[in-house]
Amino acid sequence: MASPDRARVWLRPTDRKGGPAPAHSLDSIGAAAVGLADASGLAGVSMRKVAAAIGAGAASLYRYVASHDELLEVMVDRVAGEYDLSPSSEPAADQLLGLALQGRRIMHRHPWLPPLLLTRPSLGPNTLAYLECALESMAGVDLPEPRKLEAIASLTAITSAFVQNELSAIPAVESAGTEPAVPSHLAAALASGQFPRLARAMLDARPAREPADDVFSGLVRRQLRGEGITCR
Repeated sequence: MASPDRARVWLRPTDRKGGPAPAHSLDSIGAAAVGLADASGLAGVSMRKVAAAIGAGAASLYRYVASHDELLEVMVDRVAGEYDLSPSSEPAADQLLGLALQGRRIMHRHPWLPPLLLTRPSLGPNTLAYLECALESMAGVDLPEPRKLEAIASLTAITSAFVQNELSAIPAVESAGTEPAVPSHLAAALASGQFPRLARAMLDARPAREPADDVFSGLVRRQLRGEGITCR
């Protein structure tokens, strides 16, 4: 659940009675901040830099967002607007898998996003639209509504963790004329015999070159089956 403090950004009026029309919007501020984060990571996002990107004074930005924490809230919700939430007649599990696959692509476009989704979910308008769409996809699923929300949250967490792992993976060591191998220090550890279960899990469980898309889809399908939501 979003912090009540940072969620106040969605309630703050930006127009003052009798005053001039607002020169900026939360959407334009979020777009500028997302652009900075995509280019330089979250470390490259500051109130001053965002203000400069939209052609505003740093002090005037506080009329729209009161803190850096609120700015992150707006960024997360801005990116949630990238989902295609078109109505679908597919079974619930297939719709949820489709949303998860979209989420993975969105997180790859914005590598700074997964840690934020794991630690500080937003409840802005785009996020609420996403949740409504996901719940609508489960309209015929025999689960209590709170359990449906838990299932959606689990998919977000799984997707975020999966993408974080993809983005932080150490490049595999390649030998001449061979497929990429396990990183050298890990290969040595697995060959030492000290970690027999880990060795079997990593080297024997699946083909070495199984596409990441297939691995991710399988992970999501297993999670959905655990919730009683079966994919075709």
